[in-house]
Amino acid sequence: MVLPALLILLLVAFGLLYGQLRQRPDRRSLWRGALRIGLGVGVARAVLASLGWYVVEHDGGPLQIPGFALAMAAWPEAVILSERRVTPVPPAFYGSLSLLLIASTMILVGLVAVVVEFTRTNSRQPRS
Repeated sequence: MVLPALLILLLVAFGLLYGQLRQRPDRRSLWRGALRIGLGVGVARAVLASLGWYVVEHDGGPLQIPGFALAMAAWPEAVILSERRVTPVPPAFYGSLSLLLIASTMILVGLVAVVVEFTRTNSRQPRS
């Protein structure tokens, strides 16, 4: 039940991002907008996921559930950095995870910008 809802939410987010980038008047503003959106969302993802990861490892109280929900946003990227540990992760892990989250978010937004650019150039070419 949760997976279809997350998939629908993800598709809506990509649709909104596509619509936002499609409104940009020229190529330069498209890529500046993609950079701003990707960097902003990536930094927000990195901060929230690192905070959630920290709370899960260092708190045993009622904050554990929201911390776990925030840490789940970093699972795809954290798999790359994962090492099986019994002790809490070192502080360098949070920096590496943050850089990876920002980079992956910017890549995804850049791919949406490429799709926008591709649909613009194909819609401008005359059909024969």
